[in-house]
Amino acid sequence: MWTSIVPFLLVIFAVTFSNVNASSPDEFMGDMNGYRSACKKLGWEPKQDCTANHVIAFQANIKSHLTDVPVKTTIKFNNVQLNKGGGYDPETGIFTAPEKGVYSFAWSYLSRQGGTVYTALSVDNEDRALSCIENQQSKFINSAGHLVSELAKGSKVWIRV
Repeated sequence: MWTSIVPFLLVIFAVTFSNVNASSPDEFMGDMNGYRSACKKLGWEPKQDCTANHVIAFQANIKSHLTDVPVKTTIKFNNVQLNKGGGYDPETGIFTAPEKGVYSFAWSYLSRQGGTVYTALSVDNEDRALSCIENQQSKFINSAGHLVSELAKGSKVWIRV
């Protein structure tokens, strides 16, 4: 049985920049453009165009608490702050990879005392990463998960209970 949870999901495509200091999606995209300009000034040219349109990223959360969610239910993150590349569908809760690449998925959730929560990140109907909170004793507890995976174009990824 589920207790009340507040899930959060974030995915970023392919490349990690260690010096990006952004506090919003717009600032993040601005920093990405700044890195491209700096690299070009140093003479580094990527093998393919490295424009901001090539970035695939989304960030979403749920606006309200979930309770007693049936097993195998896909979590629908309906509050989408960023969906660069259009891969995430808040109506279904499914991310579809718009192109082949390496993707990084991270999620977290908070549960109240006494709750038990199991989540799985599924890639094309295969559970690839699991996280859980079982019979918690404290007032609130957080759990998180992370998966880095190479995906084919059209691969589908979602989080389910």
